[in-house]
Amino acid sequence: MASSPSQLSLKQLRDFHNMDRIIYSRLLTFDFDPLPCMKIVAFWNTLEKFGFRNLVYGLQQLCDSRLLSVAKESIFCLQCLCSPSQEIFPWLHLDFSHLNRLLPQHLLLGFLVKNRAILKRMIQGFVEDVCQVAFLDILQQNQAPPPTPTDDKGGVSKDKTESSDLEDKTLFMTFSRGHPVSDHEIHGFIVRKFGSCVEAIHMDKNPKCLFACVALRSQSDMSKILGGEKLVRLFINGKQVRVRRSIGFFFYFSPSFSSSVQLIQSNCCNGKEKTRGG
Repeated sequence: MASSPSQLSLKQLRDFHNMDRIIYSRLLTFDFDPLPCMKIVAFWNTLEKFGFRNLVYGLQQLCDSRLLSVAKESIFCLQCLCSPSQEIFPWLHLDFSHLNRLLPQHLLLGFLVKNRAILKRMIQGFVEDVCQVAFLDILQQNQAPPPTPTDDKGGVSKDKTESSDLEDKTLFMTFSRGHPVSDHEIHGFIVRKFGSCVEAIHMDKNPKCLFACVALRSQSDMSKILGGEKLVRLFINGKQVRVRRSIGFFFYFSPSFSSSVQLIQSNCCNGKEKTRGG
């Protein structure tokens, strides 16, 4: 584009970014907040500027369920851009399988880490110069109930219902570096303190793993453990564990993980922290 966004009229800006506007509208139907959706679209456009060509066009061809999968992986990428290097290190081997199917070359987490500073600047610039201007009318129109996502066969997608149910009864735990906690320790602690409420524990086989996802049997079990707080600290065998509710972002981990099922990757969670021992 010869002209910068600030030199275009509003109509020209909307017309030029018509595909981005369509994608943004679809992302809002997944019940993501408006600003994260803008950052996702900005991330995809920034990748195109780095040589990952025709990504947005390819995304437009996807059904809702596949677009949602790519969006979730992209959210994880955005989180990594804002996370300390020591927190990203355990995930360096992860494969963005849904996203990479659309790219001419493989996207690796190392690329994001290496180019972190410029990627963040470009993403924020796109959000401010394009998204917050060209998408404003979509936000205003999106007050009505969104359409129901469909799968490849035109049927109703189960992703929305399943993700809502899972996030209401799934914990995301992070451990202190150098003080890993095993799945047996997690299970034993929860059973002793809160009763038999663990449905499954998903974590890397690596003994130095720094996080785990714990699926509980019910929403009431979640309430018992978090006690109404957004973030709590537990002490399992003297090791500090930070626990929060996973909020809606799935990520397909590589086969090296202990389970191939979908794990929930928590979004950054602000709020008061409560300390609980046991």
